[in-house]
Amino acid sequence: MYEDQRLMPPKNLLPVADALKRVLDAASPIADVETIALREAFGRTLARDLLATRTQPPFDVSAMDGYGVRHADISTPGARVKLVGEAAAGRSFPGEVKAGECVRIFTGAPVPQGADAILIQEDAIVEGAMIGAREPIRKGQHIRVAGVDFRADEVGLKAGARLGPAELALAAAMNHATVPVTRRPRVALLSTGSELVEVHERPQGAQIRNSNTYSLAGYATKAGAEVVQAGIVVDDFEVTRQAIADALTQADVVMLSGGVSMGDYDLVKPALQALGAEILVEKVAMHPGKPTVFARLGEQVIFGLPGNPVSVAVSFHLFARPVLLKMQGASEIHLPRKRAYVTRQVKGAPPRRSHQPARLQLRDGRAKAEPLKWGGSSDLVAFMQADALIVVPEDCASLNAGELAEVIQLPS
Repeated sequence: MYEDQRLMPPKNLLPVADALKRVLDAASPIADVETIALREAFGRTLARDLLATRTQPPFDVSAMDGYGVRHADISTPGARVKLVGEAAAGRSFPGEVKAGECVRIFTGAPVPQGADAILIQEDAIVEGAMIGAREPIRKGQHIRVAGVDFRADEVGLKAGARLGPAELALAAAMNHATVPVTRRPRVALLSTGSELVEVHERPQGAQIRNSNTYSLAGYATKAGAEVVQAGIVVDDFEVTRQAIADALTQADVVMLSGGVSMGDYDLVKPALQALGAEILVEKVAMHPGKPTVFARLGEQVIFGLPGNPVSVAVSFHLFARPVLLKMQGASEIHLPRKRAYVTRQVKGAPPRRSHQPARLQLRDGRAKAEPLKWGGSSDLVAFMQADALIVVPEDCASLNAGELAEVIQLPS
């Protein structure tokens, strides 16, 4: 990767891929399984394969409004068949469609015995009780055959699937009122810094309001976690150590923001060491988010994320989100990546990998990434507009307009 050895990151600065491997290797899947009502399962991760309890559709059904006909009777130009009854969704035609006959049929209705095609009403010629076709029809057209969606005892959803709207609908169609899901990982959020006050408090002097736990709570919840707000920690070693210790008693994951750089008041790493935690990541060769910390204490994991809000967001999505999803047994844990053409020059930050907030667009049939004008890792207002991150490699000083780049898509 580094053709110019001068661009090699310092030894204590881990490449992004190496840091991610350490983080994921240290995280263990949660073994606890809960059975919950389907209506409460949005966003949860399926713990076991879900089998269909019935065949769907259970019988041949019409996919359109029209007429159930015998193909042989109506395939000849000018042919007419007699209307002898009706079939609607939830109500079958009781008899059999015989030669020279047809049945009025509606979407979702069982196809009557004897009928082997649906003549849609737009193509039908209606002359009293006699029905003809404007255009030739095909045998089997507009019929959803039994089992086309799934059959009884087939695996419809595999363990590790995250249950979104489509998955919930499929589970319901397979006749599951409850589903087995992995327990949510509990995440305790701590903000560090004597300059911080809660949003309902009035800042005094050089104080500012705590905002990072609100973004992290949203990100973690969207990733399927259960969030515990553990408050603000002032810049005091013993207070920081005790706050982390207390948070560990109520969570699988402790996530701190701030206090992870090299200043006199950055106390997260010393506090973790005092608690006996193994620090696996101290700095990452990335921008923004270089001072990302990751540690393990027994089965629990601790993230020390930077204090600036954009750095928090980028570090969470690259490292914390995959960990939370792995803990739930999700089959897909990484954000989708694609290639897109950048619309204007993007500067890199060698020897670190850079992640530039951007908007993805489709222009002239090509995916294009529009870099946002932002004021750095504290510019949360600009970052709110981003739906992607342009990746500028570690050994690249800049990407020029029109160059093809890797792009990470952010959750909507």
